[in-house]
Amino acid sequence: MYRTHGAADLVGRYPLAQMAQEHWHAVLDVNLTSAFLVTRAVLRHDGGAMPDGGRVIAVGSLAAQNGGGAGAVAYAAAKAGVDGFTRALAKELGPRGITVNCVAPGFVGDTPFHERFTPEAGQRAAIAGTPLGRAGTPDDIAAAVRFLASPEGAFCTGIVLDVNGGAWFH
Repeated sequence: MYRTHGAADLVGRYPLAQMAQEHWHAVLDVNLTSAFLVTRAVLRHDGGAMPDGGRVIAVGSLAAQNGGGAGAVAYAAAKAGVDGFTRALAKELGPRGITVNCVAPGFVGDTPFHERFTPEAGQRAAIAGTPLGRAGTPDDIAAAVRFLASPEGAFCTGIVLDVNGGAWFH
């Protein structure tokens, strides 16, 4: 059916009017259903549950806020679902001291995702539209995840941490 390359994937760009239902489901499965399945498996591990005080960190996207690029309706919808999943699960698991957060990257350069789906002109435009004037890096995203997993991030729960160089903020 559709080939994907990671835990988060656009799968392909299709305008809604031309989008097959199979594509819609494939994008939701790889981006939203996977978050549900992995988190549920962790909570059920060894017949028990994630220990109190644990951390759940989902991966969202700037597309949840700005709708993404052309042909990314399914991807933007799935990532908006990840945001809602994060907030709802934070309420559910908070009484056990388990934090649930989401890191939402903006444009991260030199990645297979953008090599496949974003033409060079689009990549330049994304960088130009970022107040910090540069693409994000995988290390930028990893630093945000490390913070949320650390003791310093222990009072953060239910948040979507935008890591996008100022391309979008609340």
